[in-house]
Amino acid sequence: MGCCGGRKDSGAVAAKRRWPGCVLCRIWEILEREKTPEGDPCVVIPGHIARKPDPCIYDQFLLMQLGKPVTWDNPDVRIFLNGVEQYTYNLTVGTTYDVEVTVHNSSRDKPANGTAVDIRWIEFGAGGQVRHLIAVAAANVPVWPGTDVVTTKWTTPDTPGHYCIEVELSHPDDGNPSNNRGWNNTQVYAAQSPVARDVRIFNRYPGDCPKVEEGGGPWLRPHRVFLGWAVIGAVAALLATHAGGSHADMAQPTTALAVPLRGLAMMAVGYAAGAVLGLLVESVYAWIRRRSNARRARDPRTDRTDCHLVRIEVDSYRFEDKTGKDFDPMTAFTGVGPLWNARVTPSSFVFQPGEAYRDVLLEVDAPDDAGPDGHFNVNVWQGGVPSGGVTLTVTTGG
Repeated sequence: MGCCGGRKDSGAVAAKRRWPGCVLCRIWEILEREKTPEGDPCVVIPGHIARKPDPCIYDQFLLMQLGKPVTWDNPDVRIFLNGVEQYTYNLTVGTTYDVEVTVHNSSRDKPANGTAVDIRWIEFGAGGQVRHLIAVAAANVPVWPGTDVVTTKWTTPDTPGHYCIEVELSHPDDGNPSNNRGWNNTQVYAAQSPVARDVRIFNRYPGDCPKVEEGGGPWLRPHRVFLGWAVIGAVAALLATHAGGSHADMAQPTTALAVPLRGLAMMAVGYAAGAVLGLLVESVYAWIRRRSNARRARDPRTDRTDCHLVRIEVDSYRFEDKTGKDFDPMTAFTGVGPLWNARVTPSSFVFQPGEAYRDVLLEVDAPDDAGPDGHFNVNVWQGGVPSGGVTLTVTTGG
């Protein structure tokens, strides 16, 4: 190294051969240090690169946000009575069922041990907000493609009605908490021409839309001052001292210690001057931005979707549940239009102030002849956000 001397030179000797602050000299010194002994307890792994578990379930809400088709006949949730699988539409009041939930882990590196599985039932409909806890179970899920199945007993309420099962996962070190909630919400009807059934849509915001706080910030960022402007000032002062010192050394002799001390002093002065300048510039910039943001916040945006606006779509998508290499995302999430002519009336509306829910009419023109069953997914968005849905099966006796 030209500025640091030979490989065996000490840091002090290297500093005498060149002006202080040589970046290459510092890098060389770090590389020549002894390695940290294995097993040193002071090693800290940053959280953003640590390997984490990712417990997950078939999550319709995440898939809808990604623009993917969904089914509300959740492949990871099953209900049994005496060993026979049941639909959520055909449950008897005051009866004990077995609820079985399959929990996955998308991580290939870390098992999801100790995953909490909250199982609830909610009133039938899209966007229903009244939830009742069934059980909280624990799952120990191995790495992908491993799964764990948790089961619990559930006694249905004494009041007749239709029930939707909701499952929500939680883990203290979850790498992706956005794929942890799934619904199982199905209904079956015998075919007639046409099949006409009401679907209840619950209002997620019966009152006013939640306020969105806009404006504010940006605030002063100290790292830009002390690690940016101040460092630039120190480097600039050092370069200026080095350039000026070369001419001064030619005019009069100096001691070997004078040049480094002068350089360090100028670096300190430059660092302080850069910090003061940076503090002033960053403060003015932040003040200007805050005024601009506050001015925009006083004028409400008109391009935001009304939280009471509801949009409904119908399709006949079915999820083919496969694991490992047999699962192909390109085909598994390909949308399918309605098998038969199906429509929802109205397909879009706006909740009125104080309106808790509204029933919409689903009509399916089912064939009179016997044949395979038809599956129809009613998917609901409110305020541009997935609200829920239901899968209806129309049987034709085939």
